[in-house]
Amino acid sequence: MAKGQTYHDPQFAYIDAYSGREVIQLTDFLGHSNHPYFTDPCWINARSFFFMSDRENQSNLFRYDLDSGLITQLTDFTTRGRSYGCWSVPNQRVYYWRDAKIMELDPETFEEREIYRAPEGMEPESRANPTADGRYVISRLQEAVPQDRPSVAYAYSRFHELFHRKPLTQIIRVEVATGRMDILHEDKCYITHINTSPALPDIMTFCHEGPWHLVEQRIWGLNIQTGETWKIRPQDDGLDFAVGHEYWFADGRRIGYHGFPRDQKGEHVFGHLNWDNSGHTEVRFPYRSTHFCSLDETLIAGDGSPAAVFSHQGVAQPFIQLFKWDGEAYTGPRILAYHRSTFNDQHAHPHPRFSPDGRYVLYSSDLTGYANMYLVEVGAFDELPVLNDSVRPQHT
Repeated sequence: MAKGQTYHDPQFAYIDAYSGREVIQLTDFLGHSNHPYFTDPCWINARSFFFMSDRENQSNLFRYDLDSGLITQLTDFTTRGRSYGCWSVPNQRVYYWRDAKIMELDPETFEEREIYRAPEGMEPESRANPTADGRYVISRLQEAVPQDRPSVAYAYSRFHELFHRKPLTQIIRVEVATGRMDILHEDKCYITHINTSPALPDIMTFCHEGPWHLVEQRIWGLNIQTGETWKIRPQDDGLDFAVGHEYWFADGRRIGYHGFPRDQKGEHVFGHLNWDNSGHTEVRFPYRSTHFCSLDETLIAGDGSPAAVFSHQGVAQPFIQLFKWDGEAYTGPRILAYHRSTFNDQHAHPHPRFSPDGRYVLYSSDLTGYANMYLVEVGAFDELPVLNDSVRPQHT
C-alpha cells in the first residue's frame, strides 16, 4: 500500500426502492470510505473529488474519478487516526492536519510538505481551511484538556465536557509560503467549525460549540486581516432560537443555517444571510434533518434521521431529502434516496453535498456494514415522491 496505488472498487448501480432514482455505490472495500464533512471543500472538479478510506489496516486520503471509477491513493500514513482535508482551488492542493502538523499535498505528484507544526500542549482541530486566494490556511488550536480517568473515545464523547470546561482556544492563520503563524483570535471557549469563505479571502466563520440550546451565540464572523469578530445571525434578538450547522453558499458571500426554538416548542427555521448580516431571510421550516446543504437558497438537501434498524426503535426518516424554494416557502420534503445510515461517528454521517454543477448529490452511508459513498442524480424535483407520515421504513 503506497502513494499512487490505484483501486477499482466495483460500482454498483441500483434503483432506490422509495424514489425510483438510480443510486450508484461508488466504493466497496472492507473498511470505511467517506467524503469530508459537508462544509469542507473536496471537489477537485465536477467529476473528481478526494475522500478518506480505511484500506489495508490504515486510513489514508484518496482521489475518486467518477468517469473511470479509478481510486488513487494520495497519502501513505504510518500513524493511527483519520485526516480530513480541504481543497484549495487556486493552489490545486489539499491541506490537512497529521501528527500535529499542517501538511500540503499535491494530488498529481503526491508530494507532501509540512507548513506548520502545533506547539506542545495545544491540540489542533481536524480541518485546515485554505483561504479563497490560497495565501493562508486557517485552523484552530485548543489547549489540551486532561481527562480525569481513562475512557474510550468516540463521537461526541467529550462534547458536553468541553463546552462547560471552556478551554483556551486560538484561531490561527498560517502563511502557506513561509509557515508563519499568527493568532487571529483567542478565547476561553469551546470553538470549532472553522470555515473560510470560498470567495472572500479575508472573511471566515467559526462557531461557539456545544449543545445548541445552551450556546449563547453560535455563529461568528472573523476578518483574518484585522482580527475583527462579529455575531452572525445574532441570537440576542428576543426570538430565542438555537441555530447552527452554518455553511457557505457557493457564492462565498451568503451563509445558510437552520434552527429551532431553544425550548423545542414550535417550528424549525431555515435562514440565509450575507456574511455582514445584510440580506437576512429566515422562514418557517417544519422539517427535520440532522444536516442541510445547498449551493444557494433554491434547492436544499437534508439527511433526515439515523436509521431505526429494528421496529421497536420506532419510526425514522433515514432519507436524503430535497426541499425547493417556491418564492414564499420551502416545499417538500421529496425523497431522493434511502440512506439507512446509523450516524455512528463522522464516517457514517451521510453529510449530503451537491456536485459543483448541482446535478448530483454525494452522500455516505453504512447501511451495508462499512461506510461507503453513494451518488444520485437530482433530476426533476416534482417527479420525486413526497415524504409523509405514510412512509414508514421498518424491516423487522
